[in-house]
Amino acid sequence: MNLEDNFIKYKNTTLTIIEIVKIEEYEKLNEIFQKRQLIIDDMNKINYSKEELKKLYLQYGIENLEKDLASRMKVKKDDLLDKMKKNKKRQTGIMGYNKFPSEAVFLSKKI
Repeated sequence: MNLEDNFIKYKNTTLTIIEIVKIEEYEKLNEIFQKRQLIIDDMNKINYSKEELKKLYLQYGIENLEKDLASRMKVKKDDLLDKMKKNKKRQTGIMGYNKFPSEAVFLSKKI
């Protein structure tokens, strides 16, 4: 395979990752990232010049895809962290209420 074919595969794989992040099917991400790593490994085996690499990188808009993917993943990560924090607060509140004694408490005064 040549370098251009690998860039096309890389671009398509990155677009697939973006779609998976959009629909929140995170369990599929590991497999797709492994595919993308294999493409990168294949690219490293090919002899090419820096100019050729840069030309194809710009031609296929890889930089924009990488930025888009990074921003989407950051937003999703922040959303998940917020949900986890809210859930932790809710659990803490429930545990606090469950610790109250269920028996009636009477105030007594010695006379």
